Parts: sequence; structure tokens; C-alpha cells
Amino acid sequence: MTVIALTGTSPAIAEVRRRLAASPLDFRLTGDAAAADLVVTDAPAPDPNHLTVASTLAPDTFFVRDESVGYVIAALTEAQLTAAHGVRVRPPVQSGTALEQQKPRWWRRHRRTDPLAHFDPVHYDWDSEETVETEVFDEDVVVTVGGEEFTARLRARGHLDGSDGHFHWAGTLYGERAHALKSDGKSRASVASAGGEPVPAKLTEITQWGTVRMTGVGAPPWAAATQDA
Repeated sequence: MTVIALTGTSPAIAEVRRRLAASPLDFRLTGDAAAADLVVTDAPAPDPNHLTVASTLAPDTFFVRDESVGYVIAALTEAQLTAAHGVRVRPPVQSGTALEQQKPRWWRRHRRTDPLAHFDPVHYDWDSEETVETEVFDEDVVVTVGGEEFTARLRARGHLDGSDGHFHWAGTLYGERAHALKSDGKSRASVASAGGEPVPAKLTEITQWGTVRMTGVGAPPWAAATQDA
């Protein structure tokens, strides 16, 4: 489990604390930065930095202000789901030289209006002692929800959870049908990569960017041969 320290007394820190407490995930918080894996602070980010939120000069730290609370919560959620014990913004991302993957048209429009409106885990390097897969899966998959089959892009990764011995994976589905079906109250799903067997999954939430969080326990869609320990 990722241990997170919240340091500072600003409204932004208070809002991060409130959202973590309201999350269905079991975040472990501490007031001692020395005992934490990741630190969230309301101190200003050093220069140079990425979106005022992270800096290569300060690994394992997120710098939060009112405008970046949602972005930081998304980053902490990624850390929790992948059992991360460290994180660094990638230097090409900070310098602006990294080439972004092609995004849906609606995402590009939103991105231009607010660079903090989308959190992309691939912009960071994550450290996890428990990770067993570890490349990020990012491909089109076939999803079945409520008897309806559709194709969507899935970005996901997973880890072997030492507490229950099972492989847990989580990711983001991009596509209007996933959003519409989750909005309609549907959650149970199956998902398969190209040429693979479908595996059970769950649509857990619609993110603030209109994508859908998908999770699963057991064999992930990108490696159906993965077995529970």
C-alpha cells in the first residue's frame, strides 16, 4: 500500500484530504513526510517543473494548489492502484519535448483549454516493489457490457497483491460507449485484447475527463496466461 504524507494547511491540502477520505480506495495517510512513499505539499514547485505539480528536482512529491487538486487526486489514485513507492516526472515531459500519443478529438479540445484537465500516468516513472508486469498496456480492446460489444482504447497496468495473492489490474477506457453504458448504471463487463480470450472486469467510475475506470482481479486482458498466485 502506498503511504501518502499531506503537508501544509492550505485549502488545497484540505480538499485533497477530503477527497482521499471519500474515495472507495483505502488510502493510508501520515503527517510524517519521512515515513511516506509520496508527499503532497502546498509549497511552490521548484523550477523547472511540470504544470506546477511535479519537478525532476523533487522526486516522490506532488505540489498542489487549488487549480491542480483534481490532477493530484488522479495521480494519487494511480499510485494507490499500482502500489507505487516512488514517482518521478519524466524529463522529456517536463521539458515539453515528449511526443504525446494521439488523443480523441474531444480530449484535444479540452486539453487546449486546461493543461491540468487530464492526468496521463505515462508522463511519470513509477516505482513499485510488488509490480510483476510492468509495461503499461495501451491498445484497442473488445469490451462487452450488458450484451453489447464495442471496441475501445484501454490503458492499464497491474500488480500482484501480496495481501491476497491475486493479480489486480486497473486502467482507463477511452470511448463514448463506455461512458454511456456506465452512465446507464452498467458495471459488469468482459474485455479481450486482439486474439485473446475475454476476462471479467468492472466499470467502476466515470472520471472527471469523461473516461471510464476499469478494474479486474485475476488474468488481465493483455496476458490471459497470467495466473493468480
